[in-house]
Amino acid sequence: MNKLRLKEPKGIQDTNAACVSKWAGTLRRLGDLYTYTRLPQNQVRLLLLKPGAFDDDIYVSLISVNDAELGNMNFPYSALSYHWGEGQFDNVIFVQEDAASQPLRKLEDVVNAKRPKKLKVKPNLCEALKRLRDETDIVPLWVDALCINQYDEEELNEQVVKMALIYGKASKVDIWLGSDDNDNSVSDAAMAFIPKVIDANMHEKFLGEDVYVKSWASLFELLKWSWFSRRWVIQELALARHAVVHCGKHRCHWSTFQTAIAIFCMHFTSLKPKLMNYFKTTQPDQWSWDDDSVFEIEQLGAKLLVEMTATLFRPKKNGSRESTKGLETLVCSLSGFDTSDPRDTINALRNISRELNRPESEIARLVPAPDYGKDLFEVYRDFVEWVINSSQSLDILCRFWALKERKNPGPTTPRLVELPSYIQFVEDSAWGKGEDMFNGRQAGDSFVGLPDDHNYSASGQGVSYEVPVFKFPRSPIASAGDGTRSSTAPTSVKHDMSLYVRGVVIGTISFRTDPFPDGIITKDCLQRLGWSFDRSVREIPEVPDQLWQTLVADRDPQGKSTPPWYRQACQYLLTFQSNNGHINIDKVLRRTKGQRTLVQAYSERVKAVTWNRSFIEGAPSVEGHDPLVGFAPPKTEQGDIIAILYGCSVPVILRPTYNGDDDVDEYQFVGEAYIYGKMDGEALDECHKKQDFKLI
Repeated sequence: MNKLRLKEPKGIQDTNAACVSKWAGTLRRLGDLYTYTRLPQNQVRLLLLKPGAFDDDIYVSLISVNDAELGNMNFPYSALSYHWGEGQFDNVIFVQEDAASQPLRKLEDVVNAKRPKKLKVKPNLCEALKRLRDETDIVPLWVDALCINQYDEEELNEQVVKMALIYGKASKVDIWLGSDDNDNSVSDAAMAFIPKVIDANMHEKFLGEDVYVKSWASLFELLKWSWFSRRWVIQELALARHAVVHCGKHRCHWSTFQTAIAIFCMHFTSLKPKLMNYFKTTQPDQWSWDDDSVFEIEQLGAKLLVEMTATLFRPKKNGSRESTKGLETLVCSLSGFDTSDPRDTINALRNISRELNRPESEIARLVPAPDYGKDLFEVYRDFVEWVINSSQSLDILCRFWALKERKNPGPTTPRLVELPSYIQFVEDSAWGKGEDMFNGRQAGDSFVGLPDDHNYSASGQGVSYEVPVFKFPRSPIASAGDGTRSSTAPTSVKHDMSLYVRGVVIGTISFRTDPFPDGIITKDCLQRLGWSFDRSVREIPEVPDQLWQTLVADRDPQGKSTPPWYRQACQYLLTFQSNNGHINIDKVLRRTKGQRTLVQAYSERVKAVTWNRSFIEGAPSVEGHDPLVGFAPPKTEQGDIIAILYGCSVPVILRPTYNGDDDVDEYQFVGEAYIYGKMDGEALDECHKKQDFKLI
């Protein structure tokens, strides 16, 4: 069939461009939504981004490619790494079923064209596609939101497993950070500064002259953007052959960007006072800029991203690479990174784990596969069960690794659920998740640490180690009215979420302080740990072991044995007691600011242990033993029990719930604890009765 050619009407003032726009607008209103066809299991979709100017409508085609051909000379492509972002799916792109079809530019195109279908995307993706589009050539891309049918859970399961293949085969990964097109653009200033930062000859000038503080501040602001806190970007970047960073209209190689981040982090200590003064003037209401404890970057997503991707893989003799981190380590050490679907807490890191890079191992075969037909509890339960079996440890119960259930169901969410107490949430961790870290420390450091740390051995070690004894019931509990309730209601399906574990009770909480606020150690705590000091006496008394060891949980910041000078440092710290008998650790640190003194190092460790924890005293379960003392979670209450669970490296606090006969029926898991003298298997030599605990 010959294409119709339209003759320009005479005497009509309306321009051709305006007429095309009018007809194209009509097509937009009439266009149907694009319908995905089921993708074969051995194929991947690629998106062909049609040429156009920045302000033109976006036209694409979707094609299917066999896995074996992905990334070869016939099907080269780039993979997009971006943050889905805020906003609704209000931006329209047009899908042309014929890959050879051209975007509608002229009026005869409108008349002759097969009507394109519509897909709706969020604003951030829309702008990314406009920035990546070429004015003359088709750009082949892989974009998760468009190349995977997000409403087909089977396709999601199949394609998420292939993410390592997709990003590994891409000729490059295009990183879209976003944009802030305004008169005071942070991105413009930061991206212009980055090439200068990596010039080694200019470091002294940029670090020393105040005129560059604004540029450093812009770079810091850019590193807080949401892309750096997105969990999926870790594997996308780690698997990339090459990566290019796009930010607004600017671009640079990832290696350049990565170097700039590393330089900023390396010099942060010297830059910090200048940045605080700058932000105190430009953003006076955002934080308390006089308190440098809120201005830390140890958990900055950009910093962790650079460190992790630099060390995640090591080369093998055959030219391939292998991962150096286990899945549990990745999930727990990268817990601050966010994802819109909490089930991806595990899925987003699975492909880059050590287990999945050793497919011949038995553990790899048991790693839970992505399954978007499961609700959040089922996903978390399967992960916890795998961790306990593979590590022979219950420490995962104490780690703050999990993201909370979403407030509204997603396209493949079978139901929303409330989670049991033995799943600990990231937002309750020392630094929180995502942007929470910019509010400063909110809790003490974890006692159990990361999976490879082995800080304590409350369950014994070597031949005396008590392996975990545990069981998850598997049967869901049907609830009345299931047939009439919405499938997304939290109560539509009830699981038996209990976890049975074995251990011993070593005491009951008889006293607790309020959680220590902002590094203040109370008089009550000091006295119950054996401290008594008469200010009228000039000589400072000897510090009891129980006191100086408990304040630092008997470990240094790396989880190793305490150095011998900790006792003397504690003795000096105690001279800072206020008139009411308390010690303000932050005040001590401010007095010793800039000095790497022993008391400062000790005080920083005390702060990391005690922050927002309660000091506790417990009545021992074995008659004649001394009271138990230590630190416990802020929600600990009198009457809670102190237990050692077999397979857990630290004591834990459990809250009994009673049935109608005043018998203990089940327990809530409150959290980990430090108990003086019970951290290295001592309780296993005492006469404690073994029992099973039903955790809910």
